[in-house]
Amino acid sequence: MASHDKVALRTIAVFKVAKAFGLLVVAVAAFGLVHTPWLDRLAQWLLSLPLQNGHAVIVRWVEQLLDLSPRRFELIGAVAIVYGSVFATEGWGLWTGRRWAEYLTVFATASLIPLEAWEIFHHFTWLKVLALAINVAIVIYLWRIVRRD
Repeated sequence: MASHDKVALRTIAVFKVAKAFGLLVVAVAAFGLVHTPWLDRLAQWLLSLPLQNGHAVIVRWVEQLLDLSPRRFELIGAVAIVYGSVFATEGWGLWTGRRWAEYLTVFATASLIPLEAWEIFHHFTWLKVLALAINVAIVIYLWRIVRRD
């Protein structure tokens, strides 16, 4: 494997581990909000921010957050743990140069592209477009490496 491929794989590994860490934070937050007064405190704090004046989006997000049931928070936490585990596994495997990690990353990342596109179509943000572009680039790059070797 060429040294630039190794650098690229390690960069992808760092990206995957960062995503895993982010999902771990989401899972801890979701499980932490299930049966505690933290949800009400969080909502009060968010609504007290001066940003909420004239920002209907923030108010809507807080209202949606308060409408979630404990079961929904548990589901969010569980899904975040599953995806975080996959991302962590991909990251570790790519960092250590495992061939199976290249295949896993290609298929796992490619399988999420339709969902990301659907999400962009229904709730457009430039951050989502950037994430989709990065994931498409990762799939194309890794597919070329897998096919070449």
